[in-house]
Amino acid sequence: MGIYDRDWGGSSDRGRWARVFGDGENPLKWSLPLYKAWGIAVRIHLVFVIIIVAKLISTIPEDAIGFEFMFVWLLGLFLLVLLHEYGHCIACRKVGGEADEILLWPLGGLAYCLPPNTWRANLITVVGGPLVNVLFVPVFAAAILAFGGSWSLVFFNPARLSGAVIEAQGLSFAGWTAWSLHSANMFMLAFNLLVPMYPLDGSRIVHAFIWRQKGRQRADDIISRIGLVTAVVLGTLAIVGGQMNVLGIALFGGFVSYQEMVRAKFLEEPDEDWSMSFRPEKDPPSRGKKEGPAIDPEEIDRILAKISSQGMQSLTRSEKKKLGKASSQRD
Repeated sequence: MGIYDRDWGGSSDRGRWARVFGDGENPLKWSLPLYKAWGIAVRIHLVFVIIIVAKLISTIPEDAIGFEFMFVWLLGLFLLVLLHEYGHCIACRKVGGEADEILLWPLGGLAYCLPPNTWRANLITVVGGPLVNVLFVPVFAAAILAFGGSWSLVFFNPARLSGAVIEAQGLSFAGWTAWSLHSANMFMLAFNLLVPMYPLDGSRIVHAFIWRQKGRQRADDIISRIGLVTAVVLGTLAIVGGQMNVLGIALFGGFVSYQEMVRAKFLEEPDEDWSMSFRPEKDPPSRGKKEGPAIDPEEIDRILAKISSQGMQSLTRSEKKKLGKASSQRD
């Protein structure tokens, strides 16, 4: 499974351009390849690279400790996000799905997973990411205590964050770094699970349970609408509080939620099995036009699952043609 348009071809210069900018029209694809391991390609967004370099340069006029801390902290945060996304990929493969790409970008990470088209498989795939953060909680807690920190720093409380910052400043460099990463890990875990907005994990967990009770189409519609409302509220709070990172997440979440709502309206499948919606009748009535060859229902299931996990923009031209042909046969 790939998220980049493979139709560029042509000269080697154009090929190199495509590897960084994709089709050139989707800014989300403007990324650099880092490495590939276990069949999963890891890429980093160009804007993320610029932000990292800018943050490191901003510490140069200060003392060397500032640069050293920023470097270690960014590296730790990078690994936290990366391992979180690996958690999604591993869980997806465990349930028989496909996962072959991770994108690291300024607002976190995106794992491109295609689990089997069931609520249980999707739920397991989603939970795999936050589970990684949960496993890191005792690791960072032990590190804080080992480097002279108190239990008050271990038990993370956002309401007394300013006091915790003052207390943590009395720690050694290693203790301060451990506490900072512990705080980032807890924020990542709580924000991901408690905010019901795409593409955050909390919305997909709720989506899986609604899917179980009311079917996938109804779940898509409910969660996309909740996501739009959440994006508006979160964006407003971010503007009032001057939190530009949160505003960016709200804008992106609102965009993804809107895409999901449009996709749900476009498909409008019945509550029975998806593949049955695209099975042509055995003896279709003659309407004076030739019917094309039947489309494999399993292929349509795969395309629909890909739309659900990555959006309409992820489809290749061939997949769009197959979906359109299947839709016309269903009509």
